[in-house]
Amino acid sequence: MYYYPGENWYAIRVKSRFESLVERCLTIKKVLSLNLTYQVLSKRKDRKKLLTKAFFPGYMFIKSELDAEKHVEILKSQGVIDFVKNSLGPQPIPEDQIDNILKLKDYEGKVVTFNEFAQGMAVKIVQGPLKGLQGVIDAIRRDLIKISIE
Repeated sequence: MYYYPGENWYAIRVKSRFESLVERCLTIKKVLSLNLTYQVLSKRKDRKKLLTKAFFPGYMFIKSELDAEKHVEILKSQGVIDFVKNSLGPQPIPEDQIDNILKLKDYEGKVVTFNEFAQGMAVKIVQGPLKGLQGVIDAIRRDLIKISIE
């Protein structure tokens, strides 16, 4: 397995809804983690409740100098499934892509979706913290459009 020199950002897969637990575990191990969340109003029959959800459910970002020992230590954290990797091993994420993700941190607006989009269409984000980014629509659900951005 190949490890890139220096401190890099990596993506890790985590158990669903375990993002905050993984973040606490990694903080104890002195690993910088990035788990962006947003709040949404849940409408139930008898009440409304404010829920905190992850921007990237099942995934988190970490910044670390990775070697075999550190790799295993991170994988042993409760809730961590694996690194996002290829045949060479964990792949670092370029700093400019992390900068784009960090734009979501301070965003407080509402996400708006439209019905005229279809899976596989190329789209460009025209408003909000990710303005200017281009991607391809991966999935469309009733209240969510999932866009793949390189």
